[in-house]
Amino acid sequence: MIPLSITLAIEPHPYPLIRGGGLFLIFVGLGFLLGWTFPKVWIPFAIGGGATGLTASGLSALLPSLGTPSFIQIAALVFSFIVELGLIALVLTRYKTADQRTQILMILLVVGLHFIIMGVAHGPLMALLGVVSVANALLGLRAKALPIWAFGVADGLLKFGFGLVMLLLYPALTFT
Repeated sequence: MIPLSITLAIEPHPYPLIRGGGLFLIFVGLGFLLGWTFPKVWIPFAIGGGATGLTASGLSALLPSLGTPSFIQIAALVFSFIVELGLIALVLTRYKTADQRTQILMILLVVGLHFIIMGVAHGPLMALLGVVSVANALLGLRAKALPIWAFGVADGLLKFGFGLVMLLLYPALTFT
C-alpha cells in the first residue's frame, strides 16, 4: 500500500501551466528591465524577452508534468491573448495622438488585465500580478510628476518576481 503522503504528492496540480507561465514572466520581466535600463535599444530587449519567454514556456513541457490542463484553462489562455490583442489595438487607435507615456502605461494596463484572465490557467498568483500591474499602470497615469521609468521598472520587477515565485515556489503558494 502506498503511504498517503506519496499519494498526495502525485496528484495533478490544480494549475499545471504555472511553471511555464513563471518562465515566461521571468524572461519578459528581464527583457523589460533591460529595456528600461538601456532605453536606446529597448525594442530588441522587449522582443528578445518575449521570444525567450515564449520559448522557455514551451520548453517547460519537458519538465516533469504537473498534470494536464483543463479545457477551461486552455480556453482562458487563448481568450486572454485575444482580449489583449483587441485591447492593444483599441489603445493604439484611441491614444494614437497621446504622449508616449500615456500610450506605454495604457499598454501596460492592458497587459495587466490580460494577466487577470490568465489567472484561470496559471493560478491566483497570475491574477494577483494582473491586479498589481493594473494598479501600477493607473498610478503611473495619475502621478505624472513621477518619471515613467519608475513605473516601467516596477512593472518589469513585478513580472520577474512573480515569475520566480511561480516557477520555484509553486507547490507552497498555489491553491484551488
